[in-house]
Amino acid sequence: MPKMEKMYLRNLTTKILGKNAIYYPQIDSTQLEIWRQVGKGTIKNGTILIADIQTKGKGTHGRKWYTDEKDNIAFSFFLEANCKIAKIEGVTIEIAKILVKVFQQLYHIELEIKHPNDLVYQGKKIGGILTETKLIGETVKYLVVGIRN
Repeated sequence: MPKMEKMYLRNLTTKILGKNAIYYPQIDSTQLEIWRQVGKGTIKNGTILIADIQTKGKGTHGRKWYTDEKDNIAFSFFLEANCKIAKIEGVTIEIAKILVKVFQQLYHIELEIKHPNDLVYQGKKIGGILTETKLIGETVKYLVVGIRN
């Protein structure tokens, strides 16, 4: 495993998300690493894993998603959801809507959403969102969301 560094994200006003951030210059997959840490019991609620390079990033339907060190973003975050499945229904599309709004407001870039999890710019897919859960019965115990471009 490549060297990891603890990061501190400044100016956060969140209560949980991003209070613990870990950066990897290179990793197989931020999503896979979160699940490894869940299995070991070593991850904190709200942790974000960020990487410059992903060599085996995960996409939907088992697809691979690779990034290199230029012009990419790859991160995943972990939440202890502990809620009924219905409460998180539509979370992926809501995250996509937030990203569209952020890119418009901060960068004046018009993105579109290809339902349910792709971000599109000028007709080309530029990113995606992967949402995974760990269920116990009808309860979502853990939620892991990966965002890549």
